[in-house]
Amino acid sequence: MDERFINFDSKSSLTDFNCVINEANVGLPEKSKTRIQIPNTSLYYDYANIFGDVYSERTLEYTFLICDVNALNTIELEHRKGMIANWLIPGSQHLLQDSAIPGYYFKAEVQTAPEYTDNTDYAFFKVSFTCYPFRIRNFEEGKDIWDTFDFDNDVAQDTSFSISGSQKIMLINTGSTVLSPVINVTGNLSITMNDETKTFTSGSYADTGLVLERGENVVNLSGSGTVQFHFTKEVI
Repeated sequence: MDERFINFDSKSSLTDFNCVINEANVGLPEKSKTRIQIPNTSLYYDYANIFGDVYSERTLEYTFLICDVNALNTIELEHRKGMIANWLIPGSQHLLQDSAIPGYYFKAEVQTAPEYTDNTDYAFFKVSFTCYPFRIRNFEEGKDIWDTFDFDNDVAQDTSFSISGSQKIMLINTGSTVLSPVINVTGNLSITMNDETKTFTSGSYADTGLVLERGENVVNLSGSGTVQFHFTKEVI
C-alpha cells in the first residue's frame, strides 16, 4: 500500500522530509447560521435564503512519524524537528494537497504550535492546519483532464463562447457553494446571469457581481465578441 503524504507549500512530507503519516483527520466545516425570529410568531428567517450557506473554517490534523528516536542523537533530532517546523509554520495560507484526496487542494495555515511527542521507539509531530472551508478542484471547469475526471461528480461543459447577436448558454456549478467567475471578454458583450446584467468591453474581469448558483445556471449573452468563464469547483 502506498504511503499517505501531503504536499504543503510546494514540499512533500514524504520525499522532502521522510515523514510518514501515522494518523490523519480531515475535519468538516461547520455551517454558520444567522437567523432572526419573526416578531409575534414561532417562525425564524434564515439569512442563508439571501446570501447562501456560510461555513466556518475547517481543521485538518496530521500526526507524522518523523524518525526512529534511536537512530538520531539529540543534536540530530533537534535539527530534524527544526527543519519540519520551519517548513510548516511560517507564512499565511499555502496550498495543501493530501494524497488520499486526489484532484483537490486546501488553502491551509498552521496557526497553533505543532505538538512533539516521543516514546521509546519513535518520535511524532502532530500538526493542525486551519483551512478555507472548501476543498478546491485542481483544474478549472471546461478543462477536463481524463485521468482525474470524476464521473460521479464532475461534468464536461464548454466555458468559452463566440457571440454574434444573442445566445443562451448553460453553465453548471457542481460544487457546494456559489462561485464568482473570472470573465475574459473580447469585443462588446452584455451578460445576464441569475437576474443580474453587466456590460463588458474587452478585458479580464473579477468580482463582477455575477455569481453562479449551485447547479444549472442559464446565462444570456448578447453583443459581438468572445467570452471565457473561469471558475473552479469547490466542495465540502
